[in-house]
Amino acid sequence: MPISRTGCLTRIGRGIRLLGKLSEAFVLVWLVFPRIESTRHDGIIERWCRNVLDILDVRVSVQGQTPGGRMSSVLFVANHISWMDILLINACQRVRFVAKLEVRSWPLIGWIAARTGTLFFKRTSPHQLARVMKFTAASLRRGDCMAIFPEGTTTDGSSVQTFHSGLFESAIEAKAPIWPIGISYRRLDGTLDAGIAFLGSESLVSSVLNVLSRPTTHARLSFSSPVDSSAGDRRRLTALCRNAVEQSLADQATLLIPSHTSPMRSAHRSSSPVTAA
Repeated sequence: MPISRTGCLTRIGRGIRLLGKLSEAFVLVWLVFPRIESTRHDGIIERWCRNVLDILDVRVSVQGQTPGGRMSSVLFVANHISWMDILLINACQRVRFVAKLEVRSWPLIGWIAARTGTLFFKRTSPHQLARVMKFTAASLRRGDCMAIFPEGTTTDGSSVQTFHSGLFESAIEAKAPIWPIGISYRRLDGTLDAGIAFLGSESLVSSVLNVLSRPTTHARLSFSSPVDSSAGDRRRLTALCRNAVEQSLADQATLLIPSHTSPMRSAHRSSSPVTAA
């Protein structure tokens, strides 16, 4: 189904506002964060992510057992479709991500991600995997919430790829619960919107321009029940979480987009326009 596009002036306006938010992020990370209490960082980052989703006119509906209040020491795992997945999760629950090393080289964004706690590693390196697993476990023990995309790549959202089990060991070591999240982008009739996916050799700039040109993007987050990390070894935990994500996406396919979804404008959950489906 063809996707309608916004006019040139709308795209330019959105692009200018988005560049403004990136400039704001640079100032926050470079000048503000070093001068304020670290406990205030999370709220600022959540609010910033919500503002960016607002600029992009991303309307979000949330299903399932969502985090209540400020969480700590949880490993979130999700399928991966787009760079927007990071904004969606952080707008609901501030987390530190584990990302592929290539993200570190993205202009400005990679620097901001590194300064806000993202851990980078080369996925094909067992040595780096072991190092990041130890750092992730230590962060979980400290009380940080962490998030991983265990598929190791992006997809169009039509299926869930094999989950790699390596980083699940960090939750076992830290005795931290694992919380699966199913992410999808849907049209109003509930069918899959594969045009939002950030795939293959597409550049980040091209993907951002694609989002800027769309009148509205509808995203869904489905939180499954948390999995106790003592429920088995890492391979069993990986299978449980993949099955949970797969089931949540199957459930999403049967639902229409709620008519009252709206962009995120507030960081306070009590008044958040993130809607429960």
